[in-house]
Amino acid sequence: MKRIRLLLLAAVAMLCLVLAAAALAGSGTTRLAVHQVSLKPTAREGYTSPPELAVQQASYKLGAATNPGIVFASSDTNDATAKMTIFSPAGYASNLTQTPGSTVGRAFALIKAGALGGAVLPLSGPVVVGNPADATLQAASTQCRGSATNQEILVLNTSLQGQAIQVPDFINTVGPYVTQEICLPPPATAAFNAQVLVASFTINGVFTNGATAGPYEWVGDFTPYAGTVPNPAGTVESRTYVGLPSSLTFKRLKSKPSLVKFGGALKIQGLNPAGIRLRLYYALKSKPAPNFLNPSLNGLLGAGKNVRAKGVKSNGSYGITRKKVKKRTYFQMRLDDEYALNSCPTPSPSGQPIPCLLELISPMTSNQITVKPPKKKRRHR
Repeated sequence: MKRIRLLLLAAVAMLCLVLAAAALAGSGTTRLAVHQVSLKPTAREGYTSPPELAVQQASYKLGAATNPGIVFASSDTNDATAKMTIFSPAGYASNLTQTPGSTVGRAFALIKAGALGGAVLPLSGPVVVGNPADATLQAASTQCRGSATNQEILVLNTSLQGQAIQVPDFINTVGPYVTQEICLPPPATAAFNAQVLVASFTINGVFTNGATAGPYEWVGDFTPYAGTVPNPAGTVESRTYVGLPSSLTFKRLKSKPSLVKFGGALKIQGLNPAGIRLRLYYALKSKPAPNFLNPSLNGLLGAGKNVRAKGVKSNGSYGITRKKVKKRTYFQMRLDDEYALNSCPTPSPSGQPIPCLLELISPMTSNQITVKPPKKKRRHR
């Protein structure tokens, strides 16, 4: 399975997964210019290739609950990541009063286990609201961010081979942003000598979209290790552009009996989508397309085959035709995480001169359409 900039891993054995990445063709002209993501943008000390942040939202409507699916990805050739700081878009509302112990999402990760010969292993589990007064979490917060106090703490409560691996996510409001700070141990001292390659998680009930139409940004700042010590000089930034409102419509159109024709429109506030090439995913099982709101291997890579549509027109419309199906088949259209702005248009929300290496366009997954094979005509005797 070929992928683009996100360095996602595809399973090839029970305990071993293989890294794959490739660029896809396409381009677009925009008010903020869009380009197809390159495989090798400029890296920085500690990262041989840039780590990435891709955020897919449950809704792109103004003022709607957004419930993001957040994906971090870093190549196994990079130094391990010591800290992630994720900024929500300025203008989003937040609710940081959720009840400790409640489940507010799911988490999935792929780690390289140095203690097991570098095998890549999956972890999964719920995202649970932690107790800010818990002494263990307070100590972890002090070590991670220099303060024991937080407005909310989420715990990515995963497990691997029966061993619990809990990763706290410290959440606070800082000016117009909600920040998430996640610190990871160096592989030398981590369980299984683990290095996180991909982390995918959802958060429900915290974020609400901005009420004003326009561009918004999710921002991730990533600091690598130098051995077992964090290397602040190697910190880099990756972003996800969200236009509010945005939409990806998908419908079946009338066509010849021998064909199945689909069409729809891609609308992204602030961008001209002309030239963007969507992907049509299809399979005999439901929901074949990737969807970052489903933290899992299928959610990252999809479960079906796919084919590219022709470039979207300047008005956002697109169309694609397939041969008639022989069995019940499920179809979804996808704006994959393979297009980016030509530059990061605003300074870092950190207030620091951190280099921004990439700003992806937020991926979207369409509704599903089920297509049944044509009924066979009865022959009259």
